[in-house]
Amino acid sequence: MDWGFMAFAVASTLSLAAGGLLLLIGYIGTVPAAFSFGWKTGLPVLLLPVIGPVWFALNHGPEFRRSAIQLIAGVALLAVATGLILGLGPHFAEKIIAEMIEAEKTR
Repeated sequence: MDWGFMAFAVASTLSLAAGGLLLLIGYIGTVPAAFSFGWKTGLPVLLLPVIGPVWFALNHGPEFRRSAIQLIAGVALLAVATGLILGLGPHFAEKIIAEMIEAEKTR
């Protein structure tokens, strides 16, 4: 295994896990709080996946600033993971398949 693949695997895995965790924490901080402001506020937050909680957190002052940062950072980390997987994933897959074919030929 080469170091490039290891770096790719670690970077994509950690950014995917951290992004998902930050999104989950941001949702837990905003969705129940949005319903405490009533159905007119809570329903759009629940039905609009990322935009709703970010909108709520940014519009309700500094007490929800941390949740807004968590949601935005989570989306950014998920975008990084997606870019890594879609951009470099096929390259490493082709490389690994070529190595497997070469190993079968020498068998």
